[in-house]
Amino acid sequence: MKYLTRELLILAIMGSLFPLAADTQSSSIDMQIKAIHQAAPQERVKLMNAFKEQLASMNAEERSAAISEMRTQMQGHQGRETQQHQEMREHAQHEQMQQSERMQRMDQMQERHAGEQMNREMQGHVNNNQGHTPRQPRER
Repeated sequence: MKYLTRELLILAIMGSLFPLAADTQSSSIDMQIKAIHQAAPQERVKLMNAFKEQLASMNAEERSAAISEMRTQMQGHQGRETQQHQEMREHAQHEQMQQSERMQRMDQMQERHAGEQMNREMQGHVNNNQGHTPRQPRER
């Protein structure tokens, strides 16, 4: 129910914007384009269809200006998305490098620990064997 009410409100607002004068029409187009960009996918389809209907009712000059504005804003929006995606990729790469470095340090610590443990065991073995001669079999 809320979704339907919201849709009707949007359509009413969009419908009230249609008869506005040319100056107001430009700002209306800007508002519509922004609304399209910010809308959820299903709502975006409806808003885009309403925008297309409005374009159809315009003369060629107004239609050309509106389409040009849509393209300009879409390119700007795509540029921001591209920049955001690039920043996200760089952040992910940075996190991945840090994780790799942590894993390398952990491996080095484990290798060092294993080496130290082996040295202790070897040293203990050597200490236990010092001063002892190998056993000779008993004579019968």
